[in-house]
Amino acid sequence: METARPESDIPSRAQALFPEAEFKLRHPLFQAMPYPLGADLRLLELEKFVLKSLDPDTSETLRHASIRYVGRWLHDNSFDVGRETLLTDFFLLHERTPWSVDKMHAFATAYLTANGIRIERRRETGSEQRAFKLVQGQRTLAIGETLGDPFAWCMKRFSDFAETYPWTEGVTLGTSACFKAADMLFMYVQHGLHPNGEWSLMGRKRFMQTEGYTVWTALSLALTRTDRAEQLPSRRESLERGMHDVVLGQIENAFTPAPAAPKCGELVRDPEGSDLCFKHAADSSDPKAPVLTVVRGQVPPAADPGDRQTLERFKPLESPLPVALMPSVAQLEESRSRLVREFPWARIAIHIIFSELITRRSFGSLVFHLRPVLLLGPPGIGKTRFARRFAEEMALGFRAIGLAGMSDVRSLTGTARGWSTGQPSVLLEPLLNNKSASSLVLLDEIEKAVDGGSKTPSAADFLLGLLEPENARSWFDSFLQTECDLSRLVFIATANSLAGLSAPLLSRVTVLDFGRPTPEDIRGVVPFALQDIAKDWELPKDVFDAVVPPADIDVPNMRDLKVWLTWYLAQWAEEHLRAGRQH
Repeated sequence: METARPESDIPSRAQALFPEAEFKLRHPLFQAMPYPLGADLRLLELEKFVLKSLDPDTSETLRHASIRYVGRWLHDNSFDVGRETLLTDFFLLHERTPWSVDKMHAFATAYLTANGIRIERRRETGSEQRAFKLVQGQRTLAIGETLGDPFAWCMKRFSDFAETYPWTEGVTLGTSACFKAADMLFMYVQHGLHPNGEWSLMGRKRFMQTEGYTVWTALSLALTRTDRAEQLPSRRESLERGMHDVVLGQIENAFTPAPAAPKCGELVRDPEGSDLCFKHAADSSDPKAPVLTVVRGQVPPAADPGDRQTLERFKPLESPLPVALMPSVAQLEESRSRLVREFPWARIAIHIIFSELITRRSFGSLVFHLRPVLLLGPPGIGKTRFARRFAEEMALGFRAIGLAGMSDVRSLTGTARGWSTGQPSVLLEPLLNNKSASSLVLLDEIEKAVDGGSKTPSAADFLLGLLEPENARSWFDSFLQTECDLSRLVFIATANSLAGLSAPLLSRVTVLDFGRPTPEDIRGVVPFALQDIAKDWELPKDVFDAVVPPADIDVPNMRDLKVWLTWYLAQWAEEHLRAGRQH
């Protein structure tokens, strides 16, 4: 459904919610607001952030974070909501208040996120080569390729701002706004519309050499005052030295037509190999991504209605599902660099993990897999967080299973039907939720699994078979009563010590010491810890951009750092967010 009753007047319920709207709301999700208490929780969540983004009594930081969250909501939810119509209504509602640079950037980010578009700041050929481009899936948007009306209108607001701002008289924007203005400049010159109509590549190039250069230079010079650039080191990309020339070069390169695609069977240079490595071109018109059926055998029918409902829920696993692919060598190197920045004390362990992945990819492996890893180290140093971040970087589903105190392995094997607690194995959950045959499973505190006694093995020993790919291909689930293929699961285990772990188990994993963070390491990862807190609070990850904790933080580990930052945020909010505001 694109929209319902597109020309209808604003219903009284929506009119009461948006009393100042001077236009017709076209999207049914806006027309139906406010939602009743029994509505879908996802709808109530949408309403919450729409209202927060429009509430003048909410802090500016949280209003803009709420705008970005609406984009994330549209991306994450499977409603057939008609994104363009909803974002059009959303944009027009925000026309009631001035468009600051922060607000423009928040809306542009929301639009891109809603449509699965991301900003890439590095070239694909290597992490050291800078770029600024919009990428949707695996496709880089061409220079001059425009997006929908809401994005175009947002770019028009920036164009109006850039045309009237006194750039030559000194920039008075805040530090964060300077970085965001540079982002907006690069998006506008590559994908915006010219105020007078069609904008040719030559016109875009000329703009970047004249007005664009004036704007970018003024923003760069503004950061030299009072060391303002030191406040947001993670946002420096768009104002790094030479970035204006990088974007100008991208526009100039757009004048050169792309080389013709090689014919099937033609000998071409392999971009993933060495300079002397060639391969036969594949027929790109018939791409066949690898798939795998997780539930391979016949699932016997169930007599109990509750069991039948559960079987129906897991039925998608009986059909072929996509298998995670190995990223390119360049992408692996970039992911490794990002994780080393977040976990500098675990540099050696990270390099060992990525060395295996890069080696596999260099020899032509296309399907993602990794030998099981055991991360060793004391509590609170970030082992669990690393596993989650690694899964995000590799685009894998994630499931953490706490093994401390576990003596009953039925949650791993599936619980037999007929019981109120009957369920398939928890190992199948991430595959079902992510509609993929590949996922990462974290086996947390594996050394604390309790011996199951004489009748059942401990959970740690029970996993021995699962860690062998051949056995994992024929994993029997007690609830489904058939064999499952779990060979594409990736396992990372954590342990505080190796005491109590059997030699057979240790022989099936790569044991890596996760290191110990120094006080300097802990202070350096404060921005990442703030992003974690934002995620825990179900807020956009950059909601705390304006919060700058003191540089002399003194805590022993990452776990205590999050506790300290939570306390500090409470103090900061009391000082900077006036009483009576809604947060």
